[in-house]
Amino acid sequence: MIITIIIIVLLIIVAGISKSIMDTVDFHFNESIFSTLKKKMWWNESEGWKNKYKDRDPSKGRAFPGSLTWLVWITDSWHFFQMIMLSSLFISITLSLTICLSLQWYWWILIFFTSKGLMTGTFELFWSKVWKKN
Repeated sequence: MIITIIIIVLLIIVAGISKSIMDTVDFHFNESIFSTLKKKMWWNESEGWKNKYKDRDPSKGRAFPGSLTWLVWITDSWHFFQMIMLSSLFISITLSLTICLSLQWYWWILIFFTSKGLMTGTFELFWSKVWKKN
């Protein structure tokens, strides 16, 4: 049990580090160590968001199938670390529920994928439909 608690704490720390990277590449890229790395088009969020589009041009549509939705996390650093942050949080929540409710290991898979699917599905619905002016 103590090892699981340590894992949960470490996952929350990973989520915090990932969020700090997201905000740094989004708001303070030029003053950060990330500006010294190669692949600036992946690290610099003011440019990286274009990677999900063909030829980095939004008018040309998606760069590849899934680049605007479920595979967006591979297109730039901000989305990659968002995936790390959210997965770390979902895993820590799943582990906590599994321990608190004394569930068998296979419930871990169901809880993780159901909660992540619920959150991402809700996000996609509101992002692509509800908040759009028509």
